[in-house]
Amino acid sequence: MTRYPLLFGFRDLIAGNGFVAGVALNGRALIVDEDDGFWMYGVNPGGLAAGGSTASEALSEFRKDYRLVLFDIATEAPSFEDFERQVTEFFNAVNKPTASEWEEAVAEVRSGKIDADWLPKRRAETRLYVEVTKLDHPVPSENVPDEAELAA
Repeated sequence: MTRYPLLFGFRDLIAGNGFVAGVALNGRALIVDEDDGFWMYGVNPGGLAAGGSTASEALSEFRKDYRLVLFDIATEAPSFEDFERQVTEFFNAVNKPTASEWEEAVAEVRSGKIDADWLPKRRAETRLYVEVTKLDHPVPSENVPDEAELAA
């Protein structure tokens, strides 16, 4: 079983009840090569896990499930402020056991035991955050591609 510590960034435009919000997130996850395929376990946000036959497929499923959570929150939130609060709570719900495994995996990357040439590398100490912004006048510059990098 090989564990890959991942840093990822997702950017979304989400329509809610009377608002459009931009959600920018830089989070952490652990991709694990298991017997039945690859699984991606969220650290920040910690309430997600998704699997696939390849690491790319696991990441894609994780991304899809993440967006579905945002859609669910937007459907339930009566206001932008409530949406922002719930998204922030969702992001801050850290999966502590997976966070420990993530730190161990970072140490393995730094020692050279693990390499993932299919991912660029970024310092593990990169700032984690979620930003929820009410968009009164959405513009194309709000469109930013997703990113995934190996934490080192």
